Amino acid sequence: MPSPPRIVFPGACLHVMSRGNNKSEIFLDDSDRRFYLGLLRDKFAEFKCIVYAYSLMPNHVHIFLRTESGNISDCMFRINLGYSKYFNDKYGRSGHLFGARFKSRLVQENRYFLSLLRYIHLNPVKAGLSARAEDYPWSSHLAYLGKGDRLVTDTSAAMSMLGQEPGSARLRYMELMGKKMTDDEWKVLNRARNGILGDSDFRKKKGSSYLS
Repeated sequence: MPSPPRIVFPGACLHVMSRGNNKSEIFLDDSDRRFYLGLLRDKFAEFKCIVYAYSLMPNHVHIFLRTESGNISDCMFRINLGYSKYFNDKYGRSGHLFGARFKSRLVQENRYFLSLLRYIHLNPVKAGLSARAEDYPWSSHLAYLGKGDRLVTDTSAAMSMLGQEPGSARLRYMELMGKKMTDDEWKVLNRARNGILGDSDFRKKKGSSYLS
């Protein structure tokens, strides 16, 4: 079944997902993860993408970003090509590392920004990789606790939704992360396919306006 058309335009807010071919692992050690994050940092800067959140899972990645130029397809092609070459050279393998093309969903910011941020940061906990989000070093969660991150360097977009005073906003963020996500929330946010994450009006308006 062919993938639906990708919805993207300058300024679009997107949930981007890349998965290993046949669900195989794409990170075998921490040096792989560091190389991948460095590649993300360089290419997102080059292609003018602002990253709000990410999580590196063993066989896939989640990235929440804004593409200022609407060129996310070119950007992700360069990232996946560069990482595949690194991985194949390092481990003496050949062939496709990533399965098919990357997935993306247009995100309605005023409704799903914080929910998606929470979903991405809790993915390692859901998968049993750590007991708490703060115990997992390969996501941007720690950036929102004020501990720094080379990829997510500005957390103000999310924090401004939680409060104007930094201390209280961080407390509200921690409270948000501490709440258990319901099965319905996971179901809505875990749909790994191209499309739109938004209410019916947003889907109707954006779905009929932008296709690429």
